[in-house]
Amino acid sequence: MLAQITQAEIDKGLDALLDDYLAISPGDAALIAYTPDSRDPAAQLIVALRSRGIPVTSIGMRPLEDPTFRSRLAAVVPQPDSFPGRFMVIVLEKSTMSHGRHFEAVLERYPRSRCTLCRVISASDEFFAYAFNRSAETLAHRNAYLLERMLKSTRLRVTADGGTDLEITLNNDAYEWISNRGARRDGGTFLLPAGEIATYPGSINGLLVADGAFNANVTTAHDARLADHPARVEIVDSKAVSFDCADPTSRRLLELCFDRPHAHQVGELGFGTNDGIPRFIPMNSHINERRVGVHIGFGQHNQRPDRGLHYADIHLDLITDGARVWFDDDPEPLDLATFEAPPTVHPKGISGEDVYEVDCCGLVLNELGIAEIGE
Repeated sequence: MLAQITQAEIDKGLDALLDDYLAISPGDAALIAYTPDSRDPAAQLIVALRSRGIPVTSIGMRPLEDPTFRSRLAAVVPQPDSFPGRFMVIVLEKSTMSHGRHFEAVLERYPRSRCTLCRVISASDEFFAYAFNRSAETLAHRNAYLLERMLKSTRLRVTADGGTDLEITLNNDAYEWISNRGARRDGGTFLLPAGEIATYPGSINGLLVADGAFNANVTTAHDARLADHPARVEIVDSKAVSFDCADPTSRRLLELCFDRPHAHQVGELGFGTNDGIPRFIPMNSHINERRVGVHIGFGQHNQRPDRGLHYADIHLDLITDGARVWFDDDPEPLDLATFEAPPTVHPKGISGEDVYEVDCCGLVLNELGIAEIGE
């Protein structure tokens, strides 16, 4: 049964987005860009901005390919001397991240201290209602505390109530950690929803029981939740050697993803840190990935392209409902759902996002030569 989202929950999330995560203030100006599947969330955001007296321009765009977008965008961007504050560009999409090079080129006319590009993926009522129940500062402390412990460790054991039991080695000298914590980056890009740390693991062995949800860079209408039919994956030397799922449609989706080149290879070890997200949602989304738990990403890795690792056109995250982590020989695990993070300085040199390609996501299954499912 789907939880009913109220307008009050949406409005609370809009306030948190604008006041906390974006820190909109009088004198600022905003531009809202959106794909057709994000028209309603864009409209709600425009109304919220205008209610604060913030001048707003909006522009629609096609996902991934839109030949006229660059010129249309340039035509609606205000001149820097037409307002005194910051220029906030907020891009809302449901399943894609599009036109990054065009946004960056247009914003070059602004001093870095006066512009911010915020990319929203999984734009929806759930995004506003669930993603902002914790402050950006709280997520920063949770991420920083976990990273502090991860960076001091070489071995992890990760378990979850659904049956997950994984032995993991870390190679912190070779592979970088990513920390998505919702920190606004003036002069740069930040991605929402927030609440995750992730890396490329040295090795993973064991059983993954994904009883939370999947999140894949494909377009599917199939319910992403897995609580009623968990996906079980046996991992040996960082490769999926067997998998199963009782739901035939979910199993078919797994088969289609795992059949792609290098898709059996583990590309990511991730931990959701946003304990304000109350439940998994049906949509194939980053919201599910940010909810507390461990997720293993199969296929494309999350490291910079110059690392020389494998390439895959699929990235399939399989997510647990909660998790416990043992660090090296510490006899007491850390419960991701309940740990209290003290104020912790975020480690330096940690990337803030896990998107290195200009445009990504939203692969349609039949574009990969396989039949689309879940309609």
